[in-house]
Amino acid sequence: MKKFAHLTIMFILALASAAAVAYVTAHIAHHTLGFSRSALREQALICAALMVGLVTIELLASKER
Repeated sequence: MKKFAHLTIMFILALASAAAVAYVTAHIAHHTLGFSRSALREQALICAALMVGLVTIELLASKER
């Protein structure tokens, strides 16, 4: 149970950190560099899909061991 709580807390912290970094990066790209919101949204969806795929592969690979 202690391991589950530790993993849950780490997941929440990682999610919050990723959200903060994504917000700051999007703000800088939109306001400073002049990228449109639609271009940022498209790139964010592509990156999210790649990250989900990589995490899924890692979880499946670690279950096989």
